[in-house]
Amino acid sequence: MTRRGMPSTHTCGARLLALALASGLAIGGLVRAPALARDAAKVTAQDVTARLVPSAERPVDLAQLHDRVVETIEKHFHDEALLKRLDWRALAAAARPQIVSAQTLADAARHINALLARLETSHTALYTPDDVEYYILLDVVGASASTELLATRFWGSGPAYAGIGAFTVQLGERHFVDAVLEGSPADRAGLEFGDEIVEVDGEPYSPIAAFRGKAGRTATLRVRHAEATMLDTIGVQVATILPKKAFADATRASARIIERGGKRIGYVHLWASVDSAPLREALGVLNPGIELEQVRRSDGRAEAVFHPAPHNRSGPARLVDGLIIDARGKVGGRAGVPTEYLEMIDPSPRRVRMTARARDGSERASQTVSFKGRSALLIDKKTRSAVEILAHAFKRDRIGPLIGTTTAGAVTAGGGFIMPGELYLYVGVTGLSFDGERLEGKGVAPDIRVERPLPYAGGADPVLEAALKQIAGD
Repeated sequence: MTRRGMPSTHTCGARLLALALASGLAIGGLVRAPALARDAAKVTAQDVTARLVPSAERPVDLAQLHDRVVETIEKHFHDEALLKRLDWRALAAAARPQIVSAQTLADAARHINALLARLETSHTALYTPDDVEYYILLDVVGASASTELLATRFWGSGPAYAGIGAFTVQLGERHFVDAVLEGSPADRAGLEFGDEIVEVDGEPYSPIAAFRGKAGRTATLRVRHAEATMLDTIGVQVATILPKKAFADATRASARIIERGGKRIGYVHLWASVDSAPLREALGVLNPGIELEQVRRSDGRAEAVFHPAPHNRSGPARLVDGLIIDARGKVGGRAGVPTEYLEMIDPSPRRVRMTARARDGSERASQTVSFKGRSALLIDKKTRSAVEILAHAFKRDRIGPLIGTTTAGAVTAGGGFIMPGELYLYVGVTGLSFDGERLEGKGVAPDIRVERPLPYAGGADPVLEAALKQIAGD
């Protein structure tokens, strides 16, 4: 979410990760970090992410990095009282020697994140170009003073990285797929939730470095689908991924109808809530004979209404019998978007009923379509930020059951800042509450608790199965 007069802010999720960025040895408090490929003419149109390959190295002053992080937190972090209680300056001073003497930028970043973790606040972490979140946040949230960074590192494309559309989580020394974007190269190649990725092109897997500079090519993955089994070899095309577009495309591609107990149940996966258009378009996919549009009520508010599509005016189309919204996404989004979602799922009764008459005499009337009592929301610890607002309202208004596990409790508005070495500092700049309740650090609990074990799951989804049973009345 954004506020006037402030750096770009968003309620967009962020995990505190152990960050890894290959670099050289420290020399007097300086370490080497990948520099930008500054000559755009050397970048081919076929592989815009080739410019992300370091062309040289230049030193990063770790003392300066530490001091900038500390000062930015002191200036922009939303809870001044917390900084005083913790004695932020004293904490930072105690951590400084370890950060400044770090042998690599990766080590320094880990120590800085350990310091930031003392704040116990979401949307507050440091990211490097070897983290997927670095690109997601630059695209979704933006950053203060990012013009030069965007013009050099991402000239001509916007924040982008080379990848396959799968996200992973590291458990011990192993990397497991915990999300696959619908319609992505990883989805088409058959990668599933729970698969372990071991190697990419003969090298150990890493989420960014393993694919850097390979957009447009096919990467060879070595994958383990079940514990103690042989590795499978999978070829996956590497794509240039622009996060906002990829999330919107995946939401639209996720829309499908599942037949269960004689009912047609619609399913849509919300990957990000930057705007409501992807959900609106996905609902149109679920009901091909029905169009969904936004109209203005007499009080000026927007309302979602359904009407027969032009090609289907000869008769009514059948709406789906129920709706499952999968909110186990990757990021949050703008705080206002959940309200727009709710207007689509359960339109307000205070609306203008509109009938449009065309020149040929045909009429098009708005319809009231509510999924209240016929819907379910899937949640887990990746459901964060703006999407937690949706979960809160879903539960408050009893629109349908929340199924899964408790949400992340990451509901603070975040702002982005570029740090020395082109690192990205995410800062919780505004505290939020809803209906007088703070969700930060607490989250939203499910009505029906269902776990989804990750390692070697083979794509199994007991949370979705529970939702289907609930709506179908099994």
